[in-house]
Amino acid sequence: MRKIVLSVVLLLALGGCGSQATEQKVTPLTTQTTLPADGIITKAQLQTIATKDQTYAFNGRSGAIQYQWRYLGKQIQNPVQQKLRLKFETKQLAAIKKAADHATDALGLTIAPMQLAGTPELVVTLPKTWQTDQVVLVRAHKGQLKKVSGSPVTLTKTNHQTTLRFQVLESGVKYYLVGGKTNQAVKTTAEKAAAAAQPATEAGQTGTSQADPQKTAATNQVVNSATKASESKAAAPATSQVAAETKPADDQTTSAAGASHTAADTTEQKPATQTAQPTVTFSISAANVLDHLSELKKEKQPYVPKDGWIVKPEQVPLKPNESVYDLLVKVTKEKKIQLEADWTPVYNAYYVAGINQLYEFDCGSLSGWTYEVNGWSPNYGASKYTNLKAGDTISWDYTLELGHDLGNSLK
Repeated sequence: MRKIVLSVVLLLALGGCGSQATEQKVTPLTTQTTLPADGIITKAQLQTIATKDQTYAFNGRSGAIQYQWRYLGKQIQNPVQQKLRLKFETKQLAAIKKAADHATDALGLTIAPMQLAGTPELVVTLPKTWQTDQVVLVRAHKGQLKKVSGSPVTLTKTNHQTTLRFQVLESGVKYYLVGGKTNQAVKTTAEKAAAAAQPATEAGQTGTSQADPQKTAATNQVVNSATKASESKAAAPATSQVAAETKPADDQTTSAAGASHTAADTTEQKPATQTAQPTVTFSISAANVLDHLSELKKEKQPYVPKDGWIVKPEQVPLKPNESVYDLLVKVTKEKKIQLEADWTPVYNAYYVAGINQLYEFDCGSLSGWTYEVNGWSPNYGASKYTNLKAGDTISWDYTLELGHDLGNSLK
């Protein structure tokens, strides 16, 4: 039954365990690929670029609109079929524009349901110049227009074209790109957003995430270019970064003897010129359980903190080639937090069974631990995610519904 836990994503991996008796030769993908009419890149094709240190582009067209998916081969650890054909909506967007405080421009696009093999960048090129200088990615959800966090939009304009690019963290959804002037706040109210989202719902156009670890449920902020504070996870305090950068080289050897230096001694000492070690933001949360304590095993209830945080977001030093799992082991060991994990040879990854005495199935048949990097829940084990970089955000969350209850993409 471990296949339901997203930390290893066994359920998804099982899709590749079929018969291999009739293997067919596949032409390796190049760095530039024109999408077929159905927009499908097969698992076998994706396998030819998996783990390679290059960016691979998949180019498509819908009418006069051109689009390009850009995948980093290094990030593809568990190749799965990708459905990359896009559907665009350029008309009947008056309600969306109105909900975005009378946005100047808008574009709707639908991404097919699939399990993302990475966090690709999507580049959309329109054959017209938008009269705007800021763009926000949003989607309708439960009667409101929500901003998609972790996916800022880069806008580039020429005399005849507008190019929009952003990261895709989920699929099976309908997005809207809304734009306005810098001095024109791109925002909505619940009432305006509900009115805008209603036509799409009635037409069956509002996207829903696929049944996999992509984040679909959401409870957070309404679109606001000024970026309102998220109601779910708080960002790491600014002071934590300052503290990390101003600690002495060995903060555990500071003593009274060190404090007795004279002014002359101090002036003779030269400050160390060391490069600051890169850090990532790391957290562990069981907040999702707080509203479902009656469903949690009674003997496990004491292990859920009152605020849900087992480890609040904090800056953690990142060493070269460290994996998400390595950081989990390091943090839990330093803070003396219980961790149980087993090596699973068939998946070549560690399976995380329990953290802080909370295990899979402790709060229902779909409960267990999952991790996200910058809002994306990878479809492979945490010990295989090694391409971390400074500034990344890593969160471990206890899910009750295979990740659909976390809503990380709509903060």
